Amino acid sequence: MARDLLSEHPGHAARRGVALGDGQHDLGPHPARNAAGSAGEPPRHRAVHGAARGAPAHAARKRGSSHAARKDRFRITAMTQSPRHDRETGICRSSLDVPAIRNLMLLTTVHFQVFPSALPRALVPVMLAGLLVACVSDTIPVTTDEPLRVELPGTTPALEPGSALEREHQRLIRSFGGEYRAPRLQALLSEIANRLRLVSDRPNETYRVTILNSPSVNAFALPNGYVYVTRGLLALANDTAEAASVIAHEIAHVTGRHALERAELESRSVLVSRVHSEVLANPGASRLMRDQGRIALASFSRQQEIDADELGVRAIAKAGYEAHGAVRFLVALDRTSRMRNSVEDSNVSEKNDILSTHPTTPERLDRAIAVARQFGAPGVGEANRMQWLQAINGIAYGEDANQGLIRGRSFLHPRLRFTFDAPEGFALENSPHAILGVSPGGTEALRLDSSRGEADRPLKALLALNPIEGIAITDLQDTTVGNLPAAMGLARGPDWTFRVVLIRVGENVFRFIFAAQNLSAEADQRFLAVVNSFRQLSEDEAKRLRGQRIGLMMARAGDRPEDLVVAHMPNVPQGLERFYVLNGLTPDDMLVPGQQYKIIVGG
Repeated sequence: MARDLLSEHPGHAARRGVALGDGQHDLGPHPARNAAGSAGEPPRHRAVHGAARGAPAHAARKRGSSHAARKDRFRITAMTQSPRHDRETGICRSSLDVPAIRNLMLLTTVHFQVFPSALPRALVPVMLAGLLVACVSDTIPVTTDEPLRVELPGTTPALEPGSALEREHQRLIRSFGGEYRAPRLQALLSEIANRLRLVSDRPNETYRVTILNSPSVNAFALPNGYVYVTRGLLALANDTAEAASVIAHEIAHVTGRHALERAELESRSVLVSRVHSEVLANPGASRLMRDQGRIALASFSRQQEIDADELGVRAIAKAGYEAHGAVRFLVALDRTSRMRNSVEDSNVSEKNDILSTHPTTPERLDRAIAVARQFGAPGVGEANRMQWLQAINGIAYGEDANQGLIRGRSFLHPRLRFTFDAPEGFALENSPHAILGVSPGGTEALRLDSSRGEADRPLKALLALNPIEGIAITDLQDTTVGNLPAAMGLARGPDWTFRVVLIRVGENVFRFIFAAQNLSAEADQRFLAVVNSFRQLSEDEAKRLRGQRIGLMMARAGDRPEDLVVAHMPNVPQGLERFYVLNGLTPDDMLVPGQQYKIIVGG
């Protein structure tokens, strides 16, 4: 009969320890996936409407009277296949940047020496945990057997193998969840970049757009013309003019040499446009951490942002796009920021991105409007809504199911097929190399990471080989979690006490680390209950876990946003407000019959 950790180890008197280390372990191996996007592309910035400025007349009509709507009036088209920063310092911050997490991740070097891993053997301390838990939000690089990207001739700058730019390119991709593969969307972005190139002051420059598999709202560029946009940002755009404004803005930061003006002291870093190497607590370990691909976001000055906005508006207008698309997207960013900030417990990784580093100030918006008006009224120029919506139809939205899902206080990983429940009140965050959690007030924290280990080495021996910042793990004992072999121990120091548990699942070893300023018997009971909640998912359970995606809905006469959300987005937090933001609508707008609108499906 399997022993229960709670019954066999009911608790300890309050004991205090030192801070936890940052382990170097991914949540398991990284097998390739074989669908467009992270789980398949379907077969074949806040937009301003109504009272907002720059509204395209076709997008919505004002509400006059109420209209009844029935669920069967909505028709889903081309549905996706299912299988789911401190501006002054330039550093991403997270709601998990509290004492417990800082102590959990910053002050310790941990050596999981016997575990082969794609990552280095030891990680060094860093100054802010928020960089780990917010700026990089995904864990498993995306690989598919779809074509790497669809490019137009002459739009792809070459990277010399092994060059500094190539290394930065690869590090950046790893840090933002991998490259997201969506051929139709990639082709459209490449076409937009090419049009912007042809009308630029330097038409011989080349640009390549890479989609990053991150739900964060972000975009940046390298000085060689590599432009990066997250799928979270692309989901906000509603037409080709809005999308073009994003790429044009980033190109403007490069051509304006804004990052160089702000960060010439970063002679080693080649990242520009809001990207620089992470600030380290241990300067001697700088190279190691850069090799880890940790990226922090650096804000540009207000004037640089205004300059990039103006250059971007002029660029898209010269390329034939509607200049007011840039205005709409600036409003979209502002509305998204307001929506997220209104929810205290929203996903922290969503809050640490371009919305924090590049707030849409009234000055920015007014200037963008003034420049756009030089090229005509709203509606003048290309703003192809249907082409854009068809291109983003089916892209992943929010968390990628293949990288694990947070559902309340539960974490579920359908690919690695495991789950566990955090204590009540804990906020969970899926960081690149671990699952992190923190209690209200930050007096307790947890971490789960994993590595492939030697199957024949006893788990107690692994614990003994991996002290916390040189503090030995004591009270070692073998145990089981369900029917899985496990071992546990304690690391005690002057400020914190840590419960460490290893669980072996096949070739993988999962490690729980719990930190408490005062590890009372009650706190230890809570931690051990988390360990006992760890279990393997059945094949059927894993198959039922689906991530969310962008879908399209065609409105019919009498359809209202409220009814659409109730019928098709019932479990989406802030569903109605999110629908308005995604589609650039206001509560005063009415849906236009025959027009398609973005919805969030699955999950």
